[in-house]
Amino acid sequence: MKTKKVLITLIALFFLIGGAGCNRENANESIKIEDFSFVGCKEIVTNFTKSAESEESIEYRAVAGGYLYIKHVNAVFNCCPGTIKADVSMEGNIINVVETETNPQCKCICGYDLVFKIGPLSNNKEYTLIFSNNKHEFVKFTIEYNSSLEGKVVIDRFK
Repeated sequence: MKTKKVLITLIALFFLIGGAGCNRENANESIKIEDFSFVGCKEIVTNFTKSAESEESIEYRAVAGGYLYIKHVNAVFNCCPGTIKADVSMEGNIINVVETETNPQCKCICGYDLVFKIGPLSNNKEYTLIFSNNKHEFVKFTIEYNSSLEGKVVIDRFK
């Protein structure tokens, strides 16, 4: 009987210690992309410098449920991209958005408008957003998320 009490006490201590070491705030934090869509190809371009004539930007605004609405205007992808998608991950307050295309088949490019929501985010918290295409980072900016947040960042691919 004494052995059984000791065993139960040890198991209870094990769970208490294990639970105390878990960072519950980060464990419950998961970020995701919702409602992804894209429109394009706006204009087929065979020369990359011509594509620079159209302004590329990230427009963003807070929407219901703690989400950030993103519109990537004139995102540059192959004119026959297969599939275009975006993935998101978060480490601390840094949000990484990776936009990719699968199976590009042509020797031309186009501007596409990508639209999606990222979240949920916490009110009055600062986040750094990093956008990349495959492994190349093309824009990085910081926001403080709140219900009235909105803005635009112009992307300069030639700097």
